[in-house]
Parts: sequence; structure tokens; C-alpha cells
Amino acid sequence: MPAVSLIVPVYKVEPYIGRCARSLFGQTMADLEYIFIDDCTPDRSIDILKEVLEEFPERKAQVKIHRMPRNSGQAEVRKTGISLAGGDYIAHCDSDDTLAPEACEKLYRKALAEQLDIVTCDFLMGDDRTGWKRKSLKSAPGRAVSDLLSGRVMGSLGPRLIRRELLAGAKAPVANFCEDLVLVVSATLKATAVGHLPEALHNYYIREESISHRPGKAALLARLEDLKANAGPILEALREDGRFPEKGADVVFFKYRCRQDLQPFVHQKDIFNIWKNVFPEINRIFLFTRGISAEQKFFFILIYLHLFRPWKKVMGKLRHRV
Repeated sequence: MPAVSLIVPVYKVEPYIGRCARSLFGQTMADLEYIFIDDCTPDRSIDILKEVLEEFPERKAQVKIHRMPRNSGQAEVRKTGISLAGGDYIAHCDSDDTLAPEACEKLYRKALAEQLDIVTCDFLMGDDRTGWKRKSLKSAPGRAVSDLLSGRVMGSLGPRLIRRELLAGAKAPVANFCEDLVLVVSATLKATAVGHLPEALHNYYIREESISHRPGKAALLARLEDLKANAGPILEALREDGRFPEKGADVVFFKYRCRQDLQPFVHQKDIFNIWKNVFPEINRIFLFTRGISAEQKFFFILIYLHLFRPWKKVMGKLRHRV
């Protein structure tokens, strides 16, 4: 059984898969299993992957390339990768991202030394053209799930090493946007020990064509539908856990977060009606829920009274004068 399984989805990443694969095959850790999930990619991504593998003959026996029977999307790809993994721990790397050479080794050593179920690390987000910003997944003790629900900590699978049993038993995502948040929240709820390594070991590349960054109202509404669908298993996991009451700040604000991307268009009547009806039960209790900041409650009032856009215009003029 390998120590760590590295799961990599592959779909339309021809310009990026080469650099990703080199960063993975060049890991300083020897005891790895590589699982590349080909989601019926129509380009040369898999050919390029195999060409790069020829540069690392010592890794060939560790590599599995699994082709999905049809293009299935990220949710099914994640589940398939986890089902094929045999490692004690699982790490994920999207095929347009890269890992520092010592990433797997350092995360695994910390997990063993401190008997951790999950190890997070810092990461760099951006690209070579616009620059990089360092981000952290560190949470205060006992705050790991709350920070995921509030969005203070990103819910990506990438900069995390997770014990395989936690992911194998996690709630399954049902849609392709924020599918990793379902798995991360579910696994974190079951974890008995979570640790953080304050080193930037993961490079998270921003691509405008990715599902998370496609511009426009139509793309936004499509993401909203996926997010609402994936909120289902997250809320189910929270109810089963029992530590997060339905009317508590963590759950109420998570439901509110599902609306927040609509803010740029919320002055439009149709979008406002959609905004108001995403988990409509929170409309009655949001302002009275302890633990939600006054700033967030202020924005809620502005939107509900159709004052958000006028307020932004006024603030923009004031900033311009300053």
C-alpha cells in the first residue's frame, strides 16, 4: 500500500499538464501512487502526460491513467479517483496547478509525526503574468469547519493531505462547482486531528476559462445551481454531525454565502428574486443571528431594500474624490 495517492483530473489542459506532471513526478517522496483521471479529454493532454512520464522512468510503475466511460465532470471524477486510491493518505492536484518538490514528503511527515487526519498548508494563488499572492488554510483550534463554511478558509482539495478513510466515507458531491467543498467539509467533520504546515507548497493557477472564473450572468447562474445542489450534502453532513444547529451562525451564513456571487447583478429584478429565494428561510432570521458581523448584516439590508447599487455608486464617488 503506498503512503500517499495523488489524484489528478485531466480535461482540456493541454497547455498545462506538462508542467503539472513534472512537478508531481519530481516529488522528493518516493512512496507515491499517481492516479490520473482522463475525463474523455478531446485534446493531447494524455499524450503529453505520457511523454513527460518517459522523463521519469522510475515513476512508471506508480502511475495509473483511468479513462472515464464518458465525459462526466469534476464531481464524478473526484469520486472515481478516491475509489481507485490505495494510499494511507490522499492528495489532490488539479492538472493546471503544480506542487513544490517537497510538498508530499513534508505533509506526510507532519501527518505521521503528529498523528493527524488532515494536514493543510499555505499556497500561492495567481499566475506568472499578474503575480502571486500567498494564502493560508490555517484555522484556529476547533474552527476548521466553521472557517470552511464562512469562506475564511478556501475549501479546495488541493493544499490538503487527507487520510483516505475520511474521503472514502465522505458525502458525495452531486454537481461540478464547489464539488471539493463537499468532500473537504465532510472529511473535516470526521477528523479527530487537523494540523497546518505554514509553508507555501501548492501553486494554484488562476485560469479565466475555468468553471470557477467564467464571466457573465449565465455562467454565474449555472454556478449557483451547482452550488445549491452541493449545499445539500454539506447541510446533511452538518445535521448528522449535530454540532452545527440549523439556526446557528455557521449554517445561516453558509446559506447566505450561496447567494453572495449574485451581488453584481442584484439590482436587476430577476436576479434579486433569485437572491431572495436561495434558502429563503434565512431572510427572517439573518439580522437576528448572533455571530454574523454587523458589516454582513448591513449589506443584507442594503440588498433587501434595493439600495446596494446606489450605495456602491456613492462610495465609488467618495473614494474617487479622496
